[in-house]
Order: sequence, then structure tokens, then C-alpha cells
Amino acid sequence: MENKKDSVKKPILFMSASTGWAVRNFFQTGIVRKLNDDFKIVVFTTSQIREGLVGQGYGGDLTFIVLDKFSEPLAWRLSRQLKKKIYMESRRSATETIWEKYTKRPIYQKIGGKMIRGLIRIIKPGRLLDWIENIDLKINRNGELSEIFLSHRPVIFFATHASSFFEESLLKNSLENGVPAVYMVLSWDHLSSKIVLNKKYRSIFVWNKMTKSEILSTYPSYNDNQIKIIGVPQYDIYGRKTKISRLEWCQLYGLNPNWPVILFSTMPQVRHNQQHIIIEKLLEEIAKGDKLPNNLQVLIKCHPFDNTDKYDSLPAKYPVSIYRSSLRPGLSQACWIPSKREMEASRDCLFFCDININIFSTVTLEAAYFGKPIVHIAFDPFPIKNRIPCKEYYNFEHFKKIARTKAARMVYSYEDMFLAINDYLKNPGLDSEKRKDLVKEYFTVEPGLASGNLVKELVDLKNTLLN
Repeated sequence: MENKKDSVKKPILFMSASTGWAVRNFFQTGIVRKLNDDFKIVVFTTSQIREGLVGQGYGGDLTFIVLDKFSEPLAWRLSRQLKKKIYMESRRSATETIWEKYTKRPIYQKIGGKMIRGLIRIIKPGRLLDWIENIDLKINRNGELSEIFLSHRPVIFFATHASSFFEESLLKNSLENGVPAVYMVLSWDHLSSKIVLNKKYRSIFVWNKMTKSEILSTYPSYNDNQIKIIGVPQYDIYGRKTKISRLEWCQLYGLNPNWPVILFSTMPQVRHNQQHIIIEKLLEEIAKGDKLPNNLQVLIKCHPFDNTDKYDSLPAKYPVSIYRSSLRPGLSQACWIPSKREMEASRDCLFFCDININIFSTVTLEAAYFGKPIVHIAFDPFPIKNRIPCKEYYNFEHFKKIARTKAARMVYSYEDMFLAINDYLKNPGLDSEKRKDLVKEYFTVEPGLASGNLVKELVDLKNTLLN
């Protein structure tokens, strides 16, 4: 019997997928497959991502439009930087202040920053931002995409990223052609450090109450009804049980199932290029057995954009294993197309480890959800130049709220690190109530529900627009 939905021409949903994060968040969570019941989906993406998605079986029901040949005009880039600077200065972002203090910036950025700080003393930042954005929308146009919008006539444009030429080109064409645009904030740190929101989205999807409050307090153009709390789609997998036992998990990485496992979650080398030194010192102390038990073992879980060859020499000398992402060494970040298996592996590492060590990472929230003790590295083994000191990361706008909860142990030296590990080994329940409070605050929506919530919001909007 023919499905009624299949017998009716489906309205078209335009969707961007310009990064591997969009693949992880919206394809590997099942969102795109669910949306396909109500929409004909047209995905704007890159050739690398299209190839990766087709290879993972996503080609059949989707239409791909590849945008590889875009060359961003200088006016677009300057306009974006100007808007971001005005916004960050207007909200007195601690993140921006730290970046300015510690990193080497071109002279034009330093002069421009002083000029903007002077301007917002005379002109209200909101008015200035509106003025710049209106000019931007009028003069910075990309007519190449207009014909695509006119020929397909989408009912909604779903933006999965912001503040890039790729995404802004789609958004501006959406606005010019009267297509409602909906945006999902990619991560908890984006509003305070990485993006400035366009004021003309129909709706904005967010993780939790905190992000909603942040938008409402810094973007007067948005009202309460426009900001939808849906949860964290990529965390839905945490609501499902792992398919393997601890024994099987340990066998995957050559670990001893009877020994405690420290999961060291790395970050890109551009943020901290001495992680391998800290890890080796940790492993040396485990081998000695003086300051740490020698029945410990370490699993290094590499960030997708980490330079993993820094760790290659360690397994031959110490009880350590390495989990690398699917992005092969030497390839650009644009080539990272995460699989569902990669997401499951991340979940299992957090589920089975005994302690998590990370540097200023979103993994903090995930480890807290699984009730794992967390150690935050807040030191650099050697002096650094033109990079933010590790301890300052915890003063970033989005992270200082986490640091204040004391749900994780902040360590400022090797001795602090060894002490924190020993304390948690003796009593894994230490700080558990603080971790629970952290989870309550950041997990407004229980993992397992976000994908369904997002699909419902888009389908409800479609129904509203077509009725």
C-alpha cells in the first residue's frame, strides 16, 4: 500500500552541512532520516562531505548541491569581523579580553579594536550593530545562489553553522527570497567566543536554558518564543546503552580490565602543544609507582584535529593506548566526516573509564553525565609565547561558570595532578554531588530526546507556514 506522505509532493527543506560537526550532529543522530518523512531535503555541502556521506549510505533520498568554488570577497570578511568585535566588546566578553592580552594580533586589528571601543562609548552597541548588519545585507550579496532558491522554492532553510562565507551566502539568499531561516547553535562556547548571530532567523535552537538566556540578554532583536530549547542532538547517544562489556571494551584497546583506566581527552595542538609532555610525565610516574599506583593505565582519546603523532612513541614504553579519530594524519579538517561508530566509541570511552583528564573541554559535561571524576589541566610544563596560558582557558566566558562549580579538580602542577588522581582513585564519589548539579544545569533536556525535539520543531514550522 502506498504511503500517503509519499503520494503527496513533499515541501523542500534546504539544509547546510559545511563541516564535519554538522555530519555528526544531524546525520549520525538520525535527524536527517526522520526529516525525510516530511521534507524533500536539499543539502548544501562540500565535495569531501558529500563523498563521505554517500559512502556512509546517505545518498539515496537526498539532493546534494556542492559549493566548493566560493571565494570570499574582502568586504564580507571585514564586515563579519567588525560585527563580531562590536558584539564582543558590547557584552564585555572575558574571552575576547584574554585573546587580546595573550595573542599576537595584526596592527590593524589592534587599532580597529581601540576605535570600536571608542565608538560604543558614543553610540549604543545594539544600534551600531544593527547599522553595520543592515549595510552588510544590502551590499554583500551572492547572486550565484539566488537561482537555486527560485527554482527549488524551499519552505525552510535550516542553518547548521554560522559566521562563515559558505553559511552567510545561504542565509542572505534565504532572506532575500523570503525563506524562513532556522539556526541550531553548534556548541555552548559559540555565542561568547566564535559567532555573532544574524538578527533575522525565524527561530534559534539551543541546548539548554543557559544558552537561551544568553541570547535573550545579548540580542534584543529576539524574543522568548523564538528561542527553542531542544537539547543536544549529539548527546542522544548517551541515552542508549553501550553494546559491549567492559572486558570487550578493554580488549579493543589492549587494556587490562582489572586495572583502573584514565581517559585523557586531548585538544588541538594549536591550543596546547605540550599535552604529550604532560601525558608522558603521568606515565613515567605510573611506571615508577612512587606517586601513583603502578596498576594504572591511560587511554589517550585524541581530538579530531589533534596532531596525534606526538603520542606515537608512548605505547612502546608505557601502559597506554591511543584512540585516534577517523581523520587521517596530514588531511585538512574539512576532510573529517565522523561516523556513527566514532560517536559510539566516544560514548563507550566515557562510560568505561574511571577518571577523565581534559583541558578546558566540552568532554567535562559528558564525563559529568556519566558520573566520572574529572581532572582539569591548568598548567603549561614550559614557558609559552603567543598562546594563551592554559590556566586562562578556564576564565573564558563559557567555561568560568563550570570552573566555579568545582565539579572538577583544577590542577596547576604535576603534583596537583597526582594528588587529584589519587584522591579520586580512593574515593570516586568525591565531588559527585557537584557533578550532578552541573548535569542538571547544562542538560535541560535528557539525552535521547533532542533529535525528536528538533524534528518536531521543523515539522511544526512547516505545517504553520503551509496552512
